[in-house]
Amino acid sequence: MRGIMESLYEMFIFRRENKFLNNVDPRMKFLTLIILMTPIFLTMNPLFYMAMFLFLLFQTFTLANSRRIFFSLKGIVKLLIMFYIVIYIFNAYPNFLNLEAAYFSFISIFRFFLLVYMFTLFFTTTYIDDLAQALYKLKVPYHVAYALVLSVRFVPTVARDIIQIYDAQRSRGLELDKGGFFERLRKMLPILIPAFIISILRVDFVAEALESRAFGSSPKRTFMTELKLRKHDIVYILLSFAYVLTTYTLIEGEVPFLTWM
Repeated sequence: MRGIMESLYEMFIFRRENKFLNNVDPRMKFLTLIILMTPIFLTMNPLFYMAMFLFLLFQTFTLANSRRIFFSLKGIVKLLIMFYIVIYIFNAYPNFLNLEAAYFSFISIFRFFLLVYMFTLFFTTTYIDDLAQALYKLKVPYHVAYALVLSVRFVPTVARDIIQIYDAQRSRGLELDKGGFFERLRKMLPILIPAFIISILRVDFVAEALESRAFGSSPKRTFMTELKLRKHDIVYILLSFAYVLTTYTLIEGEVPFLTWM
């Protein structure tokens, strides 16, 4: 539980670093994220998934802080392993030695892992205020963009609250690592209930703060620093698009985005 929350906290926290992805325009990163995600839903080919995984690994080691990325994914991978076991049991029942069920369960989980990996790269290298401006400049209504950004802001905050409650309950003698599966689930209630109450109170505080500042009274928004496209931003999205297009065409034998026609 604590490891998963630490991974979530690290995944949604931006730290300014002298890395290429940290300095790419968030609009280009958002569009690149869509380009990378779209083919994932168009194919079930494991070769294409592996090609995408290698591309993400390349970006992690050369363009971002690899230590942060892998720490963010560590807790999520443990959770995905649990999901894989559940999906496999559901698909294989009553024959639990079903290789076909094991294969399709793995493909489903690996697809979800790739999506999580993409979002991890995006959020760990994107300043959240720049994300709001990027969505606004991509013609997303500001109240929608702000709601999305605010929800992203809440993830590390809630994760930090759960970590603090977890440590506080353990210091009071709550043994979360002992007992069977259902016993451990029962012991999670003293952690989840306070975290839920704190989140509800925080939402009320945020609503009052927005109302006191007349949020939404002006349809036009201004920003302290304006985003500007640079050459390396264009190069990044073009190279990413070229890689996805070429890989998908070579593996699937058809051009992506035209398969519905």
